[in-house]
Amino acid sequence: MVARNSATFAALVALGLVMLQFGAIRFSPWGLAVRIIVPATIAATPLALWPYRARMGVWVMIVGLLANLCVIVANGGLMPFERSTLVKAVGYENADTFATGSWIRGSKDILVEDGSGRLPTLGDIIVVSIGQNGFVASPGDIVIWSGLLILAAEASIAWQRTQRRTPIESERRIERTQGALPREDEQPTAEGGATTRA
Repeated sequence: MVARNSATFAALVALGLVMLQFGAIRFSPWGLAVRIIVPATIAATPLALWPYRARMGVWVMIVGLLANLCVIVANGGLMPFERSTLVKAVGYENADTFATGSWIRGSKDILVEDGSGRLPTLGDIIVVSIGQNGFVASPGDIVIWSGLLILAAEASIAWQRTQRRTPIESERRIERTQGALPREDEQPTAEGGATTRA
C-alpha cells in the first residue's frame, strides 16, 4: 500500500512538472523564466519517475529527457531551432519576422542560423505536419513519446495479467474457505464431544 501511494505521488509530481514547464513556455513573458524553468523541470522529471524504474518505458523516457537537457543546457536554457527548420514550419514570410539569436515567445526555442547552435542535431529539427497545422520536435522528444507508448503498453499488459489473476485468486480463496467448513456428512464437534457421522 505504501509503495502504491509512493508511486501515485511520484506520477502526480511528474505530471505537475510537465504542467509547470508547459505553463512557463506558453504564458511567460520573459525568456529568462523559460531558460530557468525548462531545464529545471526536465532535470527533475527522472527523479519523479524513479519509483517506476522497473518499467522499460521509463528508461526510454529518461534517455530522451537527458538528450533534451544536454542540448538545452548547451544553448543557455533554450532549445536551438535552425532557421531552415523554421522556414519549413511556417514559410519564408513568417520566418522573416523572427530575429536570429532571440527566444521565440510561446516556445522553448532560440532561433539560430543553420549549423550555428550547439548540438544542433539534438535541437528542434523535426517538423510534424498535421493538416494545416503542425509542430516541431527534437529527437529527444521522439524518444520520450516512444517511452510513453512503451510505458502505456507495459501498464496495459500488467492490468491484463491482474485481471486474469483475480478470478484464479478468488477461486483459491473459495476453495480454502470451503476446506475450512465441515463436510455435509459431518456434524460440528460439540464442546468436549466427538464428531459424529450420519
